[in-house]
Amino acid sequence: MKRIRKVGLTNFILLISSLILVIILIGFSFIRNAQSANEIAHSWEVKSNLREISATISKMESFGLAYESTRKIKFKQAFFQAQEEYDSLLLSLEDLVSDNNQQLQRIAQFSQQMEANINLFETRINSESYPQNLTRSDIELQFTDDIEHKLEELIAVENDLLKDRNKKFSNWKIIILGALGIATLIVFLSLFNLIKKVKPLIEELLATQSELEQTNRNMEGALEELKILNKEKEIEISAKEAAIDEAGKLNESLTAKNQQLDHFAYVASHDLQEPLRTVSNYLEIFQEDFPERLEGEATMYFEFINKAVERMRNLISGLLSFSRLGTSGQMEVIDLNLTLQKIRDDLETVIEEKDIILEYEKLPTVTGYRIEIKQLFQNLISNAIKFTAPDTKPHIVISFEETSNYYNFHIRDNGIGIPEKDFTKIFDMFSRLHSAKDFDGQGIGLAFCKKIVELHLGNIWVSSKFGEGTTVHFTLKK
Repeated sequence: MKRIRKVGLTNFILLISSLILVIILIGFSFIRNAQSANEIAHSWEVKSNLREISATISKMESFGLAYESTRKIKFKQAFFQAQEEYDSLLLSLEDLVSDNNQQLQRIAQFSQQMEANINLFETRINSESYPQNLTRSDIELQFTDDIEHKLEELIAVENDLLKDRNKKFSNWKIIILGALGIATLIVFLSLFNLIKKVKPLIEELLATQSELEQTNRNMEGALEELKILNKEKEIEISAKEAAIDEAGKLNESLTAKNQQLDHFAYVASHDLQEPLRTVSNYLEIFQEDFPERLEGEATMYFEFINKAVERMRNLISGLLSFSRLGTSGQMEVIDLNLTLQKIRDDLETVIEEKDIILEYEKLPTVTGYRIEIKQLFQNLISNAIKFTAPDTKPHIVISFEETSNYYNFHIRDNGIGIPEKDFTKIFDMFSRLHSAKDFDGQGIGLAFCKKIVELHLGNIWVSSKFGEGTTVHFTLKK
């Protein structure tokens, strides 16, 4: 027990420490990534503003040239409207680059030159002695020659900034993906290591349980022989007493092993599942506190982790339930008709919804574990309902035959059937023939049925025609 606790505590501490470190790294990476994205958007906004200023200057020059050539007042008005648009864009640009002194100096030089050009134009058009019939070389404003050069310098600087910011954004994106990959790897490695260390203990307990069950069966046979021989030979009385003493020792051993199983049940339900609950809680907290940072692949990775944790929790729960079979109490006389009625009551809602036909003749009374016998029939009936085609009304028939030592039961359905190659495989632990998308479950139902039948000294097998239905056969000792 101490060894199990030590294994669980060590792996738990390692898992939590790793997750805290990775969560801090992911949080920091997300913050830096968001800052890089904002800087990139800022650079694009500055470039867009510069392009608009360049277009506005071109319009000013075009309207100015048109006015000087034609002296039409509409071109003069258009020039001054373009000038107002230019002034507005210039103020917006200065606000955008307020954090870059070098860019502000370049804008100031550009603005001074533009102001001089505009003043020159206004002086020329307001002069009373303005010459007539001028050629293009006489009226050229020449806004775009040096002005465009300065604008290109501003854009070139922003391009360099954008390139650097894009590189930072890409680097932080890679870091985020790497951190998420590390987080996933740490969780799976920690869980794998935990299972790897606990698996031998589980196998040892299951093997011990199987040995004890076989020993109990051997002991019962020996006691029966002693009862018969006791009437014939006095000397065999001593042998019977010795067998009884041996049985007492075996019962003591059985009690000790059952205590070990109880310890294992505690570990499986608490120590093994506690790390899973912790992982699930931290993932839920992160998703609730930082939903805006979980986009695209990050959301997919978190979903993978959540599903893996849930599958692991179900697997541990299944192993726990499997190990407890046969420990629910003492064998007793069971009326299977009452058992079937209770199962029908439990499934009443499903039976009504799917219009299920459940037929069975008057069933016998058997001796066994009441809870396990009910679980046996309920698992087989539930499977018959679950593995029925969507457009087919489930029809389940339960019958039996009596032999000198056994009752042979048959549960027949009209479901999807089972391929012949899988007749044995379906009774293996965690064995599934279908995708979880098609039929839910953990692949442990028939494994439970097999162990329950074996607890009652019987056998279980199937016969089926794929696509036409399945019949599950099992025997229970009288």
